[in-house]
Amino acid sequence: MTQLLKKGFIYYLLSSLFIGILFMLYIYSDPVTEQVDGWGWLFYVTSCLSHAALLVLALFIVFFLPWALMRLKRLAVGLFVFSVSFLGIITVINMQVYKIYRFHINGFILNMLTGPNPGDIFQFDTVLLLEEGALLAVIAAICIGLWWLACRLNAIWKKRVYLTGIALTAIMLLTANALHIYGSFVVKPSILLTSRLVPYYFPISMSTALEKMGFERHTLDLDDSIGGKGELYYPLRELAVENDTTKTNIVFILIDSWSKRAVTEECMPHIWQFAQEEQNFSNHVSSSNGTRYSVFSIFTGLQPYYWPSFQGGHQSPLFIDQLLSQGYDFHFYPSATLKSPPFSRVLFQHVPNLRSETPGETPYDRDCRIAADCIRDLPEIAKKGKPFFTFLFFDMPHGLVYPSDKPKYFQPAWDYANYAVLNNDTPVEPFWNLYRNICHATDSLIGDVLEELRRQQLFDNTVIILTGDHAQEFNENHKNYWGHSSNFSQYQVAVPLVIHEPGKPTRRYAHRTTHYDIIPTLMHDYLKVKNDPADYSAGRLLNDSTPRLWHFVGNELRYAFLLEDDTILTKEGAGWIEVTDARMNPIKDYHIQPQKFDAAIKYLNRFFK
Repeated sequence: MTQLLKKGFIYYLLSSLFIGILFMLYIYSDPVTEQVDGWGWLFYVTSCLSHAALLVLALFIVFFLPWALMRLKRLAVGLFVFSVSFLGIITVINMQVYKIYRFHINGFILNMLTGPNPGDIFQFDTVLLLEEGALLAVIAAICIGLWWLACRLNAIWKKRVYLTGIALTAIMLLTANALHIYGSFVVKPSILLTSRLVPYYFPISMSTALEKMGFERHTLDLDDSIGGKGELYYPLRELAVENDTTKTNIVFILIDSWSKRAVTEECMPHIWQFAQEEQNFSNHVSSSNGTRYSVFSIFTGLQPYYWPSFQGGHQSPLFIDQLLSQGYDFHFYPSATLKSPPFSRVLFQHVPNLRSETPGETPYDRDCRIAADCIRDLPEIAKKGKPFFTFLFFDMPHGLVYPSDKPKYFQPAWDYANYAVLNNDTPVEPFWNLYRNICHATDSLIGDVLEELRRQQLFDNTVIILTGDHAQEFNENHKNYWGHSSNFSQYQVAVPLVIHEPGKPTRRYAHRTTHYDIIPTLMHDYLKVKNDPADYSAGRLLNDSTPRLWHFVGNELRYAFLLEDDTILTKEGAGWIEVTDARMNPIKDYHIQPQKFDAAIKYLNRFFK
């Protein structure tokens, strides 16, 4: 048995090396190579080898070790070699999928392959099948041959060789994760952009923990690392901008975790009245069910899938750069910090004198402070006469804590969100009334800001965008979902959107609009960018009633497509897909339409090189 275990361990080392080399081939011809420096190559090599070692270790433990200990030699060897061969074959097939779609094998691909008409996308002619079969046969033969080599090496390897193999594997694992901790903390492109190449690889990040420990972020300058546009073509064509001396001020008012159900005359009277008088987009959908990715899309007009590329490549949103080039002043009033998520380094890296934090013990304190600070600054802003961009980000509905000494207009109501008692049978009213009391207070603060804009005679020359980053669910689907970031139903991604456009009449739009449409509309109508919005965004003009089919929501790891019949195709982080209707009821035996999926993925990936 000892000899069998030794041979199995040698095979483990050899097959880990082989699978690691296959992982390394993923970078071949990928545009990310333009970004990779010495540290990036060290990270990529150690991450490929250590990730392969962990995967093969799992196969060793499950398919070899138990049977070897029971002295079932043939079964142990057969299962281990077969499982490694299968891993090698899947690794090569996944490499081909990644080259086409820029994501690794997941439930979407498996659904199409097992559904009707897979040949609509995957063309399997005889020559291709023969070539593919030969390639996969070679991979399997190598994996089988490695067992033969392991048996030969067993006769000559000494004990120190085994210890060296263990030590090198541990060193590579520690090195890869240490480099990723460093790279994610300082936003080093050569590390961040290569990590996504390794299939289902999730290295450690400790950025928030390091900040809490007192370490300060020092984001690498573009001259200090290999930065620039990296793997993106953004925009697809150079922007053509009409010279226009008239400038319209732009104000973004964003409410974190804002449910459409709260916009009533009773709960949010100022905003409700504002919606009756302005452009009201009643079928608006966010780009995610979480703050980081929703805000990203609001400011870029792109799917959150591009967040890692923006972060790793130090890419600034075109909208912000256009405001800067056209001489706008910036005034930021965030309640929650802009450092985590790192909006200050990803979206607002070029904004001068950026205010990234607001003092205050509670969301209520900070929300009151940002409204008061904005109101205080508006007279001076009006006096200067320069075009300005103002961003207010209210956090109370997300914090879900309401001061006990403040008026409670809706009863019975909790003072804070008691998540410990939530289940599918929990009465909704006390929790919902807590939320409504918070929204009522938020409405009052926003009403004061709107009134001050009128008082300073800025209202008639200012575009005001009022929306939420994402929504907040209160078990409306009766599936025990509360809050956000858990599914992509309307109760977590549908948000209000009300826009004041000077000179535009009151109008209610019923067609679906998305967060991707906000930037194209502002760029086209007010910054005088003449390009087709498709050159720089995933959106359209807000008044374009063309159906938004296969709408992408989520992030680069867990995302969904919202289809025309409100079917939700969700790709989970582990790769499998869940198909539900709009009420989160599972749809069995659903088959993706290959041609539509292929078009949606190509549209999603079109800003990659």
